[in-house]
Amino acid sequence: MKEVPLSIGLSDYGGFDAVSGGDLAELSKALEAGQLQGGAIGNSDQTNSGALKVESLESSLKMLEFRESDIRLWKKFPKSAAYNTVEEFNQLTSYGADRGGFNNEGELPEEEDSEYLRRAEHVKFLGVTKSVTHPMELVTTKIGSLIQRETTNGILWILRKANKGLFFGDDKVVRQEYNGIYSQHMNNENYSTLNEYMASPLVVDLRGKTMKEQTINGACEVLINQFAQPNFLIAPPVVLSDFAENYYARQRMLVGSNTGNNNNGVIGGTYVPGFQSQYGKIDFEYDIFATKGQGRLGNSVQTSPKAPTAPVYVGAVVVNDDTSSRFDDSIGDVRYAVSAINRYGESSLMLVPAVVTITNVTDSVDLEFTAGVGAYTPNAYIVYRSQTGAQGAAATTMFYPIMTVPVTGSDAKRGSLANGVDGAAVGKVRDRNRYLPGTENAYLTQHDTDVYEFKQLAPLMKMDLAILGPARRFMVLLYGTPIVYAPGKIIRFINIGRKDRVVA
Repeated sequence: MKEVPLSIGLSDYGGFDAVSGGDLAELSKALEAGQLQGGAIGNSDQTNSGALKVESLESSLKMLEFRESDIRLWKKFPKSAAYNTVEEFNQLTSYGADRGGFNNEGELPEEEDSEYLRRAEHVKFLGVTKSVTHPMELVTTKIGSLIQRETTNGILWILRKANKGLFFGDDKVVRQEYNGIYSQHMNNENYSTLNEYMASPLVVDLRGKTMKEQTINGACEVLINQFAQPNFLIAPPVVLSDFAENYYARQRMLVGSNTGNNNNGVIGGTYVPGFQSQYGKIDFEYDIFATKGQGRLGNSVQTSPKAPTAPVYVGAVVVNDDTSSRFDDSIGDVRYAVSAINRYGESSLMLVPAVVTITNVTDSVDLEFTAGVGAYTPNAYIVYRSQTGAQGAAATTMFYPIMTVPVTGSDAKRGSLANGVDGAAVGKVRDRNRYLPGTENAYLTQHDTDVYEFKQLAPLMKMDLAILGPARRFMVLLYGTPIVYAPGKIIRFINIGRKDRVVA
């Protein structure tokens, strides 16, 4: 009997004798899903199942930028309405000289005059334009209305600028900016020169050390003598982290206690929400936008196409026997760089080609440079310096901002390139090591409307623009300015150092 085959193979069909191994491999591939993203095809002849796949897209938008919760000072800052583009205010600076007062019976007391001062701050205008095309409005997305999403994005963009401006805004640097807390603090009429301001009790220079309890308590004492009631300290996160770490070595934990989780473990670390000074409780707040300025590599590029071109290097000279210099803690080799800035952004860095060597505590450094040629002119220059001991190439060195220099102006405390900065001749900028690279600022104050507030001409708003094409364009706007009524009731901490951290 003829043996019956268990199955029929391809060879039993006519025309399959020439099927190659490659053809069989392609047939096999058609059964595989593969790792292609939705909408992609495996190859031009569609022999891959990628064209049939339904794209699996997460329904929520993942935020890689900051969130509203990161904007801290703006939310806490006192606010009130403004009614003009120039907001004036009066200050009572003195009840009269503290003298005499005790008299004979029936005698006319001596006359004393109170002292008043009128000041003003200009309302400034923040805004950003957003646009969504009409076809994009019709497209189905996983994030809902794009108009609503872009409105929210515009609001957060404005709030970031407003929040950073509360700390570092300076109309002598960028005319369109309002003056922030640090700028108005320096403009205190009690100090006519930079030396007087830096030596005042309102400025606490930590010279690279971290914040300690003694530092805060001493600053509270100064404010008490300034008739303030300190209750609020705000700083970059690293400053408060370092402060909390000072308590780590003092911690005591009972093993097996219920201070941890359900397994009787122990939760390490220390949360320090404030500080109990001799004069009352100080609430701590952190703000990521209080950071003075991130470092820039020497080969970094301009931040905006409308930024000015980098300045042109002329020279760098070490000045000896400068009795106002503070290079006692920074002797060694350093590198310098300078950028130009306007209201649109910052230029690339002008690198001082050679290492500058500081050998004595009374040395200082004079930098000389001129404006670069370009379509956009600078409002100011930012001077950068490396950490002491820089030996690598300038292009790969990390530079940190140490001062901002207006192009023109006659302010004795700020100076300008046109008139010289901090004792330098006309057209030069002197570095006396007043500000250390890679350090931070913070401030302590009586946090209420007696000291400062934000005067708002109009609420944060959205304003639609005319439709001139198949797209909706709109602006997000905010008008206002912070006003520091009592700069003498704010302590500014400068040159706050950072602990070295080793991350495994």
